[in-house]
Amino acid sequence: MRVRVLGNAGLLKQGKASVGVQYQYSRTFQTQRGPKLMKVMETQALLPENASIRILIVADHVILRQGIHVMLNEEDGFEVVGEAEDEKAALALTRELKPDIVLVDISLEVTSGLDIAQQLLRSSPDTRIMLIAGSSDEQLLFEALRIGVHGYLHRTLSIDDLRRALRAVQRGERVLGKSHAVTQVVVEFHRLTREQNRLKRGLSTIEIDLIRLASKGCTNKEIGRQLFWSEVQVKRKMQEIYRKLQVTDRAQAVAVAMRQGLI
Repeated sequence: MRVRVLGNAGLLKQGKASVGVQYQYSRTFQTQRGPKLMKVMETQALLPENASIRILIVADHVILRQGIHVMLNEEDGFEVVGEAEDEKAALALTRELKPDIVLVDISLEVTSGLDIAQQLLRSSPDTRIMLIAGSSDEQLLFEALRIGVHGYLHRTLSIDDLRRALRAVQRGERVLGKSHAVTQVVVEFHRLTREQNRLKRGLSTIEIDLIRLASKGCTNKEIGRQLFWSEVQVKRKMQEIYRKLQVTDRAQAVAVAMRQGLI
């Protein structure tokens, strides 16, 4: 597992305040606390499909939310597809828009950003979740890592480092906006968590390798070629993996394995 550690330089200290955010319409959704604005940007793509990282921002602090939005839209390669102020809005927009990455402010007033992140990890396993924190509370950091978030950033992070972090997470890395002092601890934490989850599910290391190969799109024949197994052996082993993970096909197996940090 690759862990990228980023420095601090001020997330909201850069960017042009005069840059306008263009969108065709906004919608208001009713929540238990009353109407909350969720802006859904329907813009015409200027780049080829899949060229940009599609991002949803979840924060109840309007300056933080819109500040990140404006700064990300200043550079090619990023598309902010929506904004949400609370839990219900975040879950609804993630289901509807299917962003690549959801940026969640950990310090939401009503529902903890950690709780929202955990729900998103369960309900939208194909979306990567990153948390933005305003403090250096290591307990929050380790709780975030325990639930399996893909990035944990500090609000003082520079916009350049934020862009690098988003690209790294999109490539499959985990990113921390912390000092190098915690890097080894974090790597060890993930190793132990992954091993604990593997043992809890009764999976062998070779079965984890099979799931990893399946996640890369390898067919049974291709997996068999790499492991010097027959297709029948691979198929039988995959069936055993499905049973242990309580799923019915390889797509579900890969999703569960990713969600639990097994691969």
